[in-house]
Amino acid sequence: MDRRDFVRNMCLGGIATFGFPTVSFAHIRQPGRLVFVLLRGGFDGLAAVVPYGDPSYRSLRGALAFDTSDVNALDDTFGLAPGLAPLRAFWDDDELVVLHAMAIPWRTRSHFDGQAILETGLDRPIGASDGWLNRLLQVMPGDRSGIAIAAGMPRSMVGSHAVQTWSPAQLGVVSDEYLERLASLYRADGTLHGPFEAALQQQDAVGEEAMAGGGARRGGITPLMRAAARILRQDTGPNVAAVEFSGWDTHANQGLAGGALDRLLGQLAEGLVAFRTEMETAWRDTTVVVMTEFGRTARPNGTRGTDHGTAGAGFVIGPRIARSAVLSDWPGLGGSALYEGRDLKPTLDTRAVLKGAIAATFDLTATQADRVFPDSAGVRGLYDMMG
Repeated sequence: MDRRDFVRNMCLGGIATFGFPTVSFAHIRQPGRLVFVLLRGGFDGLAAVVPYGDPSYRSLRGALAFDTSDVNALDDTFGLAPGLAPLRAFWDDDELVVLHAMAIPWRTRSHFDGQAILETGLDRPIGASDGWLNRLLQVMPGDRSGIAIAAGMPRSMVGSHAVQTWSPAQLGVVSDEYLERLASLYRADGTLHGPFEAALQQQDAVGEEAMAGGGARRGGITPLMRAAARILRQDTGPNVAAVEFSGWDTHANQGLAGGALDRLLGQLAEGLVAFRTEMETAWRDTTVVVMTEFGRTARPNGTRGTDHGTAGAGFVIGPRIARSAVLSDWPGLGGSALYEGRDLKPTLDTRAVLKGAIAATFDLTATQADRVFPDSAGVRGLYDMMG
């Protein structure tokens, strides 16, 4: 491979050496910003948003039932896990909607199918090659842009509207001397010089802190969320961002307060609080949605964990929500109320939540929201959860 091919592959392949977005964003004519945080693996909604007031909770959860004193109560029925205590700041500021008994419209316990449905926005795992975030960019008026902050291009962002990617997990420690040697190669190439310079500018915007972060289990949520904020808060930053974290598949040793899952939830909560701080004044126009592909079994399994389930929990965060609330048509945890005798029964469609969030954040009509989520006209968006 000659020098030109080497440099071209580095640049057009996403600048694998650096992983930064490679072009500038278009000027944004509207102020809204939406961040979709996908927790891959299916986190246990009953452990995150604890239904401590349900009369069947303690007997059903057994060894995975939290002590009431460990739960951060939101009302007489629901409370946040100990690790999610930092989210109380959003709740007290009327910036947190907690969602429960929520699920994708297709019944599956497959990671692959569940994530495909959540990311395409369809009612089944086949039928579209593009994702709902890309369709959102297609229907939004005016100049708009998006970025995927992930190891690869999330399916939610795939589509005809061009988006950027930034993958800090691929970054190593790159010396200034090495960068200068590479720059001398790029400057001689009219095609590649611009993208390379844009990547270096993005490095300056993000800073070095995010480079050291790893995945969720390695404490990488907070630095990555701070980096996302530094990208999004720019005057010419993207309107839409997809962020993802893996490691939520807790089949064994899930734990309680201070346990494995609770520590992950703590990282998530701290990352979300850090994101709000880092967004500065741009926070006032920002909405963050946190979802996962499915919940987990209501009962613990034999390895002190939980298996793939159905309904679970999620969050909508930001100043544009009407008020802090727990939104759930709660089905209960009694034996006859469980879905197929094992899972929390789904009563809330993920598409209803997402339609409400995008409509309020970008002032879209119901017709436009239906275009983002095909065949969902019968699913009423939760428009009243947003201000």
